[in-house]
Amino acid sequence: MKIYKNLFLVLIFVLFSCDGFNEEIVPINISVEDIGQILVINGEIEENEIAWVQISYSEDIGASINTPIHYEKNASVSINTSNGTSEELVYGWDGVYFGNEIKGKVSETYTMTITIGSETYTAKSTMFSPPGYQGAWVYEIGSTDKGGGSSKYSDEWIINDPSATRNRYLFEWWANGVHYIRQDWAIDDNRVVNANEGLKLFTVTLDPLPNQHIRHRTAEIDKITYDYYNMYEKIVKGFVSVASQTPYNPVSNFGKGTIGNFRAVAFSSAILLTPPNISIFAQDEQNVLAFPPNPFFTKYNLYISTTSGVTNESTVMANLRLGVTDDEIAFHVDTNLTNGSTYYYRLEVEDAEGNVSILSPEVSASPDSNVPADTTSITLGNLPTNIVATPGNGEITISWTPAVGSKLVHGLYWSNQQGITLENISKDNEFWNIQSPYIHTGLDNSKTYYYRVSVYDFERKVEVRLSKEVRAKPN
Repeated sequence: MKIYKNLFLVLIFVLFSCDGFNEEIVPINISVEDIGQILVINGEIEENEIAWVQISYSEDIGASINTPIHYEKNASVSINTSNGTSEELVYGWDGVYFGNEIKGKVSETYTMTITIGSETYTAKSTMFSPPGYQGAWVYEIGSTDKGGGSSKYSDEWIINDPSATRNRYLFEWWANGVHYIRQDWAIDDNRVVNANEGLKLFTVTLDPLPNQHIRHRTAEIDKITYDYYNMYEKIVKGFVSVASQTPYNPVSNFGKGTIGNFRAVAFSSAILLTPPNISIFAQDEQNVLAFPPNPFFTKYNLYISTTSGVTNESTVMANLRLGVTDDEIAFHVDTNLTNGSTYYYRLEVEDAEGNVSILSPEVSASPDSNVPADTTSITLGNLPTNIVATPGNGEITISWTPAVGSKLVHGLYWSNQQGITLENISKDNEFWNIQSPYIHTGLDNSKTYYYRVSVYDFERKVEVRLSKEVRAKPN
């Protein structure tokens, strides 16, 4: 085993869900003596899902941030239940071992045992009942811009606190199918509450952005899992000082010399939707309303009025059939209007499960006889456009017209398969905080490469949207 002095630990926290894998590399500055590589173990069994665990090792101070992760591929892993059943987990890839038969069940206690060489590590966790929600809602708290500017939303949740005892909860925040694991957060309800008293929380993770399908998940957890997530959150957000950190924070239920956590969790989910911001273009006898589409939304309902103050009681055009431009901008044309008269609009979206959003910020426009009716030049100022991929020998140059915004930065996702989305992207295939043009080098001339330019909210480190997809093959 390697021994390091003045170690700069790069802790690799890998959190999973039934919808995919996500990695976060969290640097922690600590000065320690004679500390070897630290075993990183993260595992989970969720209600009605199989068990999994990923096993890896921390890196030393001389390691580059691009150093390949050292995965453990030769462990023996088993899971046992309190009712006497057990199974061996099978190795898959990237240090991940999967179960097959045993699926998570409420009130069951699970024991995960990992043997690596002569060392054995064991962790236990009991799956509590999913707490449920008494309420969840989103609301607009910022100003509106009549030209289709940004708005700000916030959210509130009432978690059902079912017992009259002290409970601890884990929260997950998903937006448009992406699990933002850096926002995973735990709370210790250190007040003893009455049975079924609701626990009201304000924006427990992130403020919602426009045009998001948000899935908020909550599970009751045991104390050691709470301790793990509590320290993890503090490290990620910089709440703890160097002096307060040790090589083994966050605490692990696998025991001394390890980092990570094994948890049995049963989640409750609540869904919130935020509508997209609308850009509006006045033309001859018509207004064109444009906005970025969202594949999680199945219905778009447009509320219209000839006076300001559009509400759900205003005239509605339900389930719009939208046009889409070459730059993947959705639009609706409100026709047969009177030039010079002002029309006011707000948009409502709905998902396949019947969840409905609040109304978007109000926009307005007056049809103008001096502007020809034309939908071919619609563009949104905060979306990257004019994406071009130019091939070279072993490289491709990607250029674009940037999105407009002082707090926005651009990234680039690439794949050798068509159809890049926020749901299937890989952090290994991402370039972040880049400018146009960007040269992607070291490519295989026999393969085709697909690209989408992403827009980030730099302050919050979340994707806002993706550009249209382009492709090229090096020559």
